[in-house]
This record gives sequence, C-alpha cells and structure tokens, in this order.
Amino acid sequence: MSPDDVALARARIAVLGAIGVLLALAASDIFDHRQWSLLLAPLIPTATALLTCPRPAIVRLVGAVGSLLLSIVLVVLLADGSSRDILVAGTSGAQRLISTEWPSPATAELLGTAAVALAVASALAAELARHRRWHVLPTLPLLVVYVVIIAASAPGGVHLVWLLPIGLLTALFATLRPGAALGDRATLLVGERRLVPLIVVAAIVAALVSVPVSLTARADPRRYDAPDESAAILEPIEAMLAIRSIDPPQAMYRIEGDDAAAVPRWRTAALEEYDGRRWAPAVTIRPLGRTLGPVTGETVDVDVYFLDSDLALIPLPGSPVTVEALIQTDIDRTVVRIDERVSADVAVRVRSNVTPIRSTIDPNSIVMREVDDSVSGLSDVAEALAETGTLVEQLNRLEQRMRDNFVLDSEAPGGGLQRALIEHFLRETQRGNAEQFATAFVLLARALGVEARVATGFISEAGDQEVTLHSSDVTVWPEVLTTEGWIAFDPVPLEEASDAIPPPDEPSAQTPAAPQPPVDPPQESEIEPDTEEAAAPTGSSDPISGLAAWAGGIGLFLLLVAVPAAIAALLIAGAKNRRRRRRLSAPLPGDRVRGAWALATDALVDAGQEIDPSLTDTEIAFGGGARVEEASTELARLAWMSSAATYGDPVEPDELAVEAVACLTAVETALQSGFGRVRRLRWRLSLRSLRASTRSPVFA
Repeated sequence: MSPDDVALARARIAVLGAIGVLLALAASDIFDHRQWSLLLAPLIPTATALLTCPRPAIVRLVGAVGSLLLSIVLVVLLADGSSRDILVAGTSGAQRLISTEWPSPATAELLGTAAVALAVASALAAELARHRRWHVLPTLPLLVVYVVIIAASAPGGVHLVWLLPIGLLTALFATLRPGAALGDRATLLVGERRLVPLIVVAAIVAALVSVPVSLTARADPRRYDAPDESAAILEPIEAMLAIRSIDPPQAMYRIEGDDAAAVPRWRTAALEEYDGRRWAPAVTIRPLGRTLGPVTGETVDVDVYFLDSDLALIPLPGSPVTVEALIQTDIDRTVVRIDERVSADVAVRVRSNVTPIRSTIDPNSIVMREVDDSVSGLSDVAEALAETGTLVEQLNRLEQRMRDNFVLDSEAPGGGLQRALIEHFLRETQRGNAEQFATAFVLLARALGVEARVATGFISEAGDQEVTLHSSDVTVWPEVLTTEGWIAFDPVPLEEASDAIPPPDEPSAQTPAAPQPPVDPPQESEIEPDTEEAAAPTGSSDPISGLAAWAGGIGLFLLLVAVPAAIAALLIAGAKNRRRRRRLSAPLPGDRVRGAWALATDALVDAGQEIDPSLTDTEIAFGGGARVEEASTELARLAWMSSAATYGDPVEPDELAVEAVACLTAVETALQSGFGRVRRLRWRLSLRSLRASTRSPVFA
C-alpha cells in the first residue's frame, strides 16, 4: 500500500473505531448502569488494526486474534470474572444473555459476551476498511451489532443519543471512499457545498427512522411467552407452615433501615393459581439486573440480612424497585429470589415501594376480573356477607364479618385447603385455621368480581431502626389488586378460640417399685454440632486454568505461534465442559445418573480404551477396571446405577444421582493419578470422545 492509501485506510479505521466506541456505550443499555469496561472491546482491536494496517495479512490476522482475546479477557477480569467466565462468554454466553430478563445482570460472563460481539465486529470492520473495492461494506458488522444491541435492550427503546452520532459518523465514513489521496479528498470536502445538506439529511433520516422503531412493538428475544406448563418454583403454603412450626422459634431475617420499623408486612411470595386443592405459583423466573421496577409512591431503603443459609427469598413491603445483588424474578415480581448464598454478616441493599394505606384507596381503583366457574358457586355466600355498596365497602364488610363472626381454631378438623373443605368452612362450621381464612376471603372476593390473591411472608413487630423476622412471624394473608398496587386484608380473628380443649397430659406410668427420675435431670443441649454440607464434587478441574493468566499479559503478543493452538484447546475444552454441564444438570435424576455414566465412559475413551457398541454397561466397567484400579468398585457401581436408571425405577432417584456424581469423581481422580502433566493435558484435550468413529457408545 502507498503512504496515501495507508493514511486513508487508517482514517477509515479510526471512524469505524469511533462508531465501535458509541456501540460500546449503547451496549450498556442491555444492563441497567454504565459499563465502562466495554470500551476496551472496540478500542483494543481498533488500535491494533491501526498499528498493523500496512503489515502483511498474517501479521494482521495474528494481531486481530490477539487483540480479540486480550480485550475479552480484560473485560471479564475487570468484572471480577474467572477463566470459566471467559469460556462461557465465547460459547454459551449469548444463550445466557437472552435467558435473562431486561435489564440483564452485569455479571462477568454476560459482559464478556457483549465484549465478544463488539470486539469481533470492530476487528472485522477494520480489516474490511483496508480494501479499496469496498465502500461502505465495512460498516455492516457494526450495523449488525447495533441491531443486536437494540434487540437485547428492547424494552429500553432506541435512544437518539446513540443513533444520531452513529448516523453522522456513517455519513462521514461514506465520504472517505478509496480512490484518492486523503489530502486531496480533504481539500475536495472543504469545497463541497453539498456535504453540509447531506449530513443534515442523514441526521433527519436517522431521527425519522428511530421514532417509529422506538414506538412500535419490536421483537424482544427475552420476552415472556405464556408457557404450556410451568413448574412451581416455590414450595406451597405447607412449606411456610413448616417454618412457623419450628420450636423454639428462630431468627430468619434482620432488616435495618430508618423506615424498617414502619413496615408491618414483609411479603416473600404471592400465589395466584388455585387448582381447587392448593395454592401454588406457576411462574417462570429468570436472572435480572439490579433495577426491578419504577417508583410508584412511598419507598423504603433497607439492608436485608439472611440469618439462615437455606433462605433464598427476599422479603419486601411492596413492589421492588432495586436490589443490589444477583437475583432472579418473574415478570410480575411476585417473588424475588437471591441467586447466590450470602452470609449472615453480608447485607443485601433493597429499595422497595410500600403498599399504600387502605384508607387512601379510591373506590374506583379496584381492579376487576371475570367471575368464572371456579368461584361462581360462592356468589351467594359472598353477597350475603358483603351485602351492597361500593367494592371497598363490600370488601371491608366481608373482612369485618369474618373476623367477628368466624372462629379461628388452628386445630379445627378438616383444616385443609381443598375446595370442599373451604365450602364446608364457609357454609357450615365457620371455624378454621388462618390459611382457610385467607383462601376463603380470596375466593369470596373473586366471586364479587375482584382480582385477589394469597400472599405469604412475615408480620413484624414495631422496632427502632431494626426489625428481626422470626419463624414464628410467618403468616398468610389475602391481597386485593388496585391501580396503586396490591392491598393487604386481614380477615383472621385476633385471637384463637377460647373454647379449644387442650390435649390432656400423658399420665406417668410408674409403679412404687419403679426407679424414680433424678431431681434435676440433665438438659439436652440445644446446640447441635455444626455439620458442613459437603460440596458436590465436579470431578474435573478448570480446563483452561492457566489460559486467563497467559492471555491477560503482554506475553500474548509474543506467543503468536501459540494462539491457534490456544483457540483449538479452548474450543475442545468448551465443548467438553458444556457437554458435562448439560449431562449433570439434567432435570430428571435418572438422566443425571446416565449422564454421569456417559462421562465416565468418555473419560475411559479419551484415555485410550476402545468400547465396542455391543458391550453392556457391566462389561464396559469390567474392561475399564484395569485403568482405574483404585476406583474399580465405583466404576462398577456407576454402571449398575446407569442400568437401574435406564431399565428400572429406583426408589430414591435424587440420592442415586448424587451418588453417581461421587462415583464419577472417584473414577476420574483415579484415572488421572497415573498420568503425568503432559499426558493429563492430552487426556483433557483428546478428541476421541468427540469423534463419531472413536467416541463412547454410551449416550445421555
């Protein structure tokens, strides 16, 4: 290339790099706050392209690949990621991104996914900009990425702050057509009077295009389509009752904040689906960024501490606004579940709307629903208890009459939530437990044509700036939907029935000759010994544990020869790691058992064993026992479990799946113990288990 051609190519690359920087800023709209580290994704490949522009093709290719890896690694590491996050970003990152709800959480692997798209587009556009025969074609990769950014941040709309400068830079790039020296073209542009109106027209066209695009319903790859079936993500009300029955009561949450004491109810879940037997949520939850919804009125800012390691749901006084943690939620925010375990000394910062006071509710704000067949049979009871008036008056009267005329008896016979028992409770006994009161109120409200649901959570006592929620505070209450939010009602009487007969004490069956108990019997310790839950072994170390440190340094550019080998190793390790996760995370326990057996046979195949398709699981285990002498028993046990899961019906499939993973770990550990470092690396990167001609005949 001549000096003039090099200067023109560098000018074109610089303009494309500026567009890439704008795309990196626009990519922050995928998340809910600015991600400055994404600027490295277009800047590093662009800078490398400027330096290697006049160099041979092989130098440019190696520089482009190195800059891609460096930019992705830096973005992931700046987000406190690991080598595994780098692998995920380059393989299943796009799938993970669209499986979250907007805005996506700013995790390392998702930021790495965005960096991959930006870096690849910038490097490809820079390479295309060198060629004389292509005019505006180099902008195509960046245009594709911009469309992807719009789709990934679809609910956020198209922002003119990005579209207008991108359009202007594209118009500027179109003027830098190859075929003349850069100085001559600059002189020509100075005297070109049509350039100014051309830029104005381009800006107007960009604005006109953006308005209908931002106002119309665009395709959102992360939208919620109504599923045919949805598995319940929470345990039903019985699980909350089990927590309430803990004796002695235990502290579950500690909530600190200036407004914490002013909130009486802390909801953990809302249940809208009643099938005539029980309440169960049928929602689909997905990861989400820290912003969950808008501010609709009065809010509280509190710190939530989880005092039990098994807790996952975040208690909220109303619809959530922001949660400073990795969480999962559904589209209606009926449940907010933390996505990672936190210790008792780590606070989760929460900002939430507060349910408005009932006395301030407009009677016309009640949200209505159709009276369907599920509640039409209770219309006579609802009308008899609620009588006439506005909907607010009817609901208040229904609440008051249930509190005054019905009897709360936690031990009442027929205390279930089946429809027949609820009707018996309403029409005959009018005596039941708190769960029956809440269910009955919701069904009666629906019979009046009001949208209602059951909520579970805690009712706290007044405090200063700190509230502790105990297991004894767990309760269930009904809620009614208004245009200002869900409003809680309390139809449960304040006190239990006074005529409830306590069970008699068991008599002491002692004879005069029987030995008497000691005066002060030793008390059993209430403190149980700590037992740490053994982490489920994965059976393999990170296949690219050294790749992050190698790729993150300056030595990446010096080891140019190792780049293709590193890419190949990354792809092989990624394919195996993805296959491993898919097999061990299957939804059914039987599939996980068969997946563990398939991974064990793959490990044997990579170690050099040949498995004939006609062999049974037992014969495969017998043949592979010589390679894993220390774990031959576990290998035979794993083969038996796979056959049992395939042809039988195990009694405890979940425990069988856990044992299968443990056997797999023992087999892989024993297999590696006889390998040196080089042979172990060759075993990890072996293609024998991936090729159709040599892979294991065991599939899962």
